[in-house]
Formats: sequence, C-alpha cells, structure tokens
Amino acid sequence: PSLRAVQAGRVALVDGDAMFNRPGPRLVDALEWLCSVLTEQPGCTPPVFPVAWLQPGEKAAPLTKGPELNDIEEIHRQAVAQGQRHYIDPETGYMVFTQLHMIDRGWCCGSGCRHCPYGHQNVPVERRSSVRSPLTVSGTGCPRQSPPKPRDV
Repeated sequence: PSLRAVQAGRVALVDGDAMFNRPGPRLVDALEWLCSVLTEQPGCTPPVFPVAWLQPGEKAAPLTKGPELNDIEEIHRQAVAQGQRHYIDPETGYMVFTQLHMIDRGWCCGSGCRHCPYGHQNVPVERRSSVRSPLTVSGTGCPRQSPPKPRDV
C-alpha cells in the first residue's frame, strides 16, 4: 500500500493477455486506453474497454460474469441467427468470429477457432488434442470440408 498509485486509487485491472499481448485490433484499443489514462484525457478511451479501477485500500477480487448471456453456445446461436460475423465473449472481452465469418472466408485457417465449420481440418496434428471441438449451429450451411489453405496465409 505504500505505492502512490495505490494510495491515490489509480490502480487498474486489465486482462493483459487479452488486451496487450496479442496482435490485432484489441492492441490498438489498449494503446488508446493507456494513452487516455497517461494524458488524463478520458474522452480518448475506447467505448467498451474492459477495465476495473480499484479504490484506495480495495483488494482485487476475481472477476465475475454479469447478468448478460454467459452461455457461449447461446450467444453464438443468437449471433448467427442475426447474421453477425462476430460477437464479444462476455467473460474475456475477446472478439470471437462466428461460423458465418469462417464460411465466408472459405477455408480452415488452422488456428483452432472456437466455431470452425470445417472441424479444425487444417489444425496441425500435434495441436489437435489440445484444441476443443468446434461449436457450430446446425442448418446454416456448415461445409465441414475445407478447401486447401491458401499458401500465402
């Protein structure tokens, strides 16, 4: 508690793995958020940046899910029904592609995506045992067979 930031209530809890360590749009959001904090310009903060501020003397508690939908299968089903190409995972804040996005892409990227309609066909054999089976919505044209992965990807 002797740190000035703790005494002044300037301690923020952010999922560093989700927001700062992975390349992509979240990294830009994290940089904008960090700049807004360091320059004391809150208007620059992305609108839904996942952060919790601790009050002086408050201890960090495990994050809990809010009252919003927290069943990933139901969230995905609703997103697909609405024609959405992605949704935000309420637990992690990650943007997750729906199977519609992957069907439009036209092939399995080999990353082990949560809703891969191709059954993780291009996931390397040595990784397949550590990747969960994909969750898909039936009746939406899931091809299940992927054309070969393009060489330049």
